[in-house]
Amino acid sequence: MITGGAVRLTGSGLGCSDWPNCEPGQLVPKANIHGWVEFGNRLITGLVSIAVIFAVSGSLLRYPRDKSLTSWSLGLVVGVIIQIILGAITVVTHLSPPIVMAHFLVSMVLIWNAVVLEAKASNNRNKEKATLPYTKMHCWLVGTTTAITVFTGTIVTASGPHGGDENVNRLNFDLPDVARIHGVSVFLLVFVLAGLNLRLKGTQQKNLYHSTKTMLIVVVAQAAIGYVQYFNQLPPLLVACHIAGATAVWISSVRLVLKSVTSN
Repeated sequence: MITGGAVRLTGSGLGCSDWPNCEPGQLVPKANIHGWVEFGNRLITGLVSIAVIFAVSGSLLRYPRDKSLTSWSLGLVVGVIIQIILGAITVVTHLSPPIVMAHFLVSMVLIWNAVVLEAKASNNRNKEKATLPYTKMHCWLVGTTTAITVFTGTIVTASGPHGGDENVNRLNFDLPDVARIHGVSVFLLVFVLAGLNLRLKGTQQKNLYHSTKTMLIVVVAQAAIGYVQYFNQLPPLLVACHIAGATAVWISSVRLVLKSVTSN
């Protein structure tokens, strides 16, 4: 996620004009920073692919075999293949904003898959009493609101100045308008999350309460970064922090929902 953001923020989206070679007939870039930033992101994708191979191998070699682990590990394979294809299309379409958005959102799906797989492989079941139906619905509402917030954030990004290259087209939306929509979704997420935090306070669902409190801290910190970057003309370093924060918010959201559905 971070190296992908670096490609966009350093204007290196077209640092390599071909795929899978960096340039036609040339696997690695010449001595230019943009080419190596773009190619470095491709190398990171290769490392992710190796990790996925280990995950699949572990699920297939496990005895007795767990179909759930096998299915979730193979889901990573599908996700990585889709990402590789989207990466190629991104280059071919010269950083088309909808394709770049899809590239980011598929990364979020991959993270969701990986978090679920890790939880299942670790057998991290919530040992507390079963979550009440309304509380479970509230947790799912948090997850849904988080997904909406992430999606609206990609629209802001695709409408903003950091497109990966100074000559690429951007979405034809007014940046302040889409930023306000994204801001509303953030406020809604904080409101829903704070409500869940109050619902769980003083109950026996201590693990779930702890996860809610942790996520609330992460979301508030992420919102603060978002407002600071926006009112300072989107400096690349703060935008990179915002990308990392979005990833942290998403992971904490997935873990929260998982804990609500795996309680005894």
